[in-house]
Amino acid sequence: MMTMLQAKSKPHKTKAIFLDRDGVINKEVGQLSDIKDFLMYGFAARAVKKINQSGYLAVVITNQPMIAKGFMTERDLRTIHQKMESQLKLGGSRLDAIYYCPHHPERGFKGEVKKLKIKCKCRKPEVGMIKKAVKDFNIDLKQSFFIGDASTDAKTAKNAGIRFVGVKTGYACKDSKYPIEGKLMLYSNLLKAVEKII
Repeated sequence: MMTMLQAKSKPHKTKAIFLDRDGVINKEVGQLSDIKDFLMYGFAARAVKKINQSGYLAVVITNQPMIAKGFMTERDLRTIHQKMESQLKLGGSRLDAIYYCPHHPERGFKGEVKKLKIKCKCRKPEVGMIKKAVKDFNIDLKQSFFIGDASTDAKTAKNAGIRFVGVKTGYACKDSKYPIEGKLMLYSNLLKAVEKII
């Protein structure tokens, strides 16, 4: 589990809006590994700016199994994230942190990175990345939210005790990988979801 931080730990409890990346901030292209395929939604910068202005932290939580599978390197991922952050900055917004899991448990991919082919505690729906964010930023999960486009995100939020808000972009929470319990709050995109929360 790796972390990119842009803010210091808070002396008092703070709140956060955790964001999945693919299908929420940028278009879902099916396991993004090439920077040329990174296409940020036009509303993403406005949505993150609203988070910035609200008192919530904007924290990305993303699985990146393409690293373990050998289809991209962590340097490639940093390049993609630099592009994302640059585009957000042009829109007057910023992320407070990006957490990613480079692991993947299944073997059999040509060029896979064996040391990353493990069952870890950070790959969603496990909550290792969220626990790291809580430690880094002194986050109160009871005041926080998770916005995602997949049942994996909903399951992660449930496991962490965070309220989940779904979006209709990406998988639109219809992937059925995990059952989504209770009434699903589902909005057209990240901006609409943020506006509802704030």
